[in-house]
Amino acid sequence: MKKYLPLALLAISPLSQADAYLQLGLGTAEMDHDEAVVFSDNTRLKPDSNDSSQQITLGYRFESFGIEISHRNMEGKEDHEFSTLTAIPSLPGGVTGGTPNEYEEDKDATFDASQVAIKGVYYWDLDRQWLLKSGLGLTYTDYEMRASYVRSWEEDKPGEDWEYDQVVSQSKETDTAWGGIASIGVHYTPLPDSVPGLNLGVEASVATDKYNTASALYGTLGWTF
Repeated sequence: MKKYLPLALLAISPLSQADAYLQLGLGTAEMDHDEAVVFSDNTRLKPDSNDSSQQITLGYRFESFGIEISHRNMEGKEDHEFSTLTAIPSLPGGVTGGTPNEYEEDKDATFDASQVAIKGVYYWDLDRQWLLKSGLGLTYTDYEMRASYVRSWEEDKPGEDWEYDQVVSQSKETDTAWGGIASIGVHYTPLPDSVPGLNLGVEASVATDKYNTASALYGTLGWTF
């Protein structure tokens, strides 16, 4: 064990010479992909809409160059609902206890992505308060596609309503993918004399792999140690 200690110290020592920073990001991420769910009635849902996204980043800066490791979650959703008070389908065989006067169908699909990125970063100090940076790196993403199809019959009556739900289908598929990411950001230090570690910023990025291309924009709050 002792013979490996010098190697470990050699690997860690560059980080001790770096400026470490932590950055929190809140914004939106738009996922563009071809993943879709087709239900038994041929309804097709493709959950690639915009949604809020959060990102946390740990970085180490060595003069003009550095490295960042970040994690973020992204989610796309799409649903299709149908309801009617007339032409109500018959209850499934064996179901009794009510005389439905309302019928609904609810189909939904969700595409979740949990992504880790590691980037090399280049920094430009424009002045004491403004910093421009760009990054290029790799991503590793866990994907999960979930879908469900539920039919509901309901009888509105005085006292207590009667309802029956039938789960027609439920599914979940998972996979992982490696990809690439490019980003650009600008940071502003509002109080360089009294609070030099605090900065505010904006960061835009595009990440792509075999399943998805994600375009994101975050407002950031950071602290340099």
